Amino acid sequence: MKDNIPIMAVVLSAGKSSRMGQLKQLLPIQGVAMAELILTKVLSFPFSKIISVVGFKKEEIKNSVIIKDTRFKWVSNDHFHEGLSSSIKEAILHADTDIIGVMVFLGDQPLFKEKTILQLFDKIMNLETSSTCIIQPTYNGQTGHPVFIPSGLFPYVGELSGDQGAKRIFKFAEKHIFVPVDDRGVIFDVDTPKDYEDAVKAY
Repeated sequence: MKDNIPIMAVVLSAGKSSRMGQLKQLLPIQGVAMAELILTKVLSFPFSKIISVVGFKKEEIKNSVIIKDTRFKWVSNDHFHEGLSSSIKEAILHADTDIIGVMVFLGDQPLFKEKTILQLFDKIMNLETSSTCIIQPTYNGQTGHPVFIPSGLFPYVGELSGDQGAKRIFKFAEKHIFVPVDDRGVIFDVDTPKDYEDAVKAY
C-alpha cells in the first residue's frame, strides 16, 4: 500500500494527564516521547493527512515533538477542558472535502499494532463510497481505537459534548462494524504511572 488513501488520521492529545500527575504526552518510551512515538507509527501509514489535536501545554508538546512529514500539522483546541468531544469537533473542521472519513487515534495508546491498522484499512476500502459505517476494532469483546468515522457523519458532530468522544453520533451510522483483532493495544490507555510502566515493559 504505497499511494495515499483519502482518510485523515487524527491523534487526540489535548488532555491534562490528571491521573498521571505529569504531562504524559512527553513521557519517554524507548527514549522517544510518547506523542512522537504514536505519531511516527501513524505517519508510517498512507493517510492523505495527519493531524494531532493539542490543548493543555500545547506549546511544550509542539516544541518537543518535531515532525517533518508534509502531511502533518498540529491543531490547537482551546476548549480542551470541555472534554474529548471538543477535540473531535476541532479535528473535523480541518478535514478536506475529498476524504472519505477520519481515523481517530488516542494520544495515550502507544501499543497498537501495524496489522490492526491494515485490517481496518481493508474493511474501509471495501465499503461502498456512499456508506456511513463506523468501523471499530475490538479486543476480547471490548471496543477500542482507532475508530473510523465516515465523512457522512461529519454533519452530526455538533451533537457531541463532554468526554464521551464520538459515541453520540454512532446512532446516525448505517452500520457499526466491529473488527476483532489480536491487539491489546487498541484498549490499552496510558493513564496512570502503573500504565506507563506497563507500556515501557511492553516495548
